[in-house]
Amino acid sequence: MCGGGFDEIIHTVVNALAITSGIVCDGAKASCAAKIAAAVDAGILGYNMYIRGQQFRAGDGIVTKGADATIRNVGRLGKNGMKETNDEIIDIMVNNC
Repeated sequence: MCGGGFDEIIHTVVNALAITSGIVCDGAKASCAAKIAAAVDAGILGYNMYIRGQQFRAGDGIVTKGADATIRNVGRLGKNGMKETNDEIIDIMVNNC
């Protein structure tokens, strides 16, 4: 973390989640690797944003006050919000080959 401490880590996580929370897992192995690379890049961007005084704040999309609450929102999005998306992805994969 380039010498950063707890605050830098927390804000980096929130920034990275704000950037990547819309990434959808579609079960395609090659694109999963690219999505991991995008997440790493988002972490680097999130850190650089924070050390330059820029950050996402509560109310910016699913970001809320605190990293733990923002992580809970991402979990909620994945658990509840992606149910129909998962079915749709499977339908696309099965019927569009």
